[in-house]
Amino acid sequence: MEYTDFLTRMLVALLLSLTVGLERQWRRRAIGLRTNVLVCIGAFLFVSMPVMLDKMDDMKVAAQVVSGIGFLGAGVILKDGANIRGLNTAATLWCNAAIGVLCATGLLLEAITGTVFILGANIVLRYITKKLLDIHESKNAKCYNLTIVLAKDKEVLIRTMLIQIVGETNIKLNSIETEEKPNDRIEIIADISSEDRTESDIEHIITRFTMEPDVFYIGYKKQKESLIDDDDEN
Repeated sequence: MEYTDFLTRMLVALLLSLTVGLERQWRRRAIGLRTNVLVCIGAFLFVSMPVMLDKMDDMKVAAQVVSGIGFLGAGVILKDGANIRGLNTAATLWCNAAIGVLCATGLLLEAITGTVFILGANIVLRYITKKLLDIHESKNAKCYNLTIVLAKDKEVLIRTMLIQIVGETNIKLNSIETEEKPNDRIEIIADISSEDRTESDIEHIITRFTMEPDVFYIGYKKQKESLIDDDDEN
């Protein structure tokens, strides 16, 4: 491979990885512009060496690049509570290395086509994924944590009232947990779920308990669903 061919292929690899990196940087991902470019150029340089020396083991080098990027991508994946973040970013990094390999072997048109498909997966499929998640959420029960802080000596009474009031609504009571608090207080955490799209039943429960003099606090929050794609959150 002549130097002009080497330079042309590397410039193409730079531009293509720059395109992928810009999309990641625009979405403010942990692996953004510079890392994507460096991974692509690094893969290009490793595979270019046997190509320039007319060796036949360039595919072996490419296989080592694939496994090496796998270790790098594993460091991007993080577990954040119920969510797993970084899977899509790691996959993009892996695909970006493939662009460098294709450019190094002279398959420039294939590398350009691959870049278009990578961008399509990150942009178009992201929109489709969000729509599917919205449909799934609307068809399934919504789960909430209902928290009540009350006087310790009124625990049995409030628990009985809670079970009775929930039975009057369309809400399902999944579990009840209690935790002792300072100043002779008890915190009751109820795991409830409802298929109703409105939160009127929960508001009804809160209204009933706010009239109780021994209830110091009552509130609720929606439980977060587990996500496996870091782009689905925003």
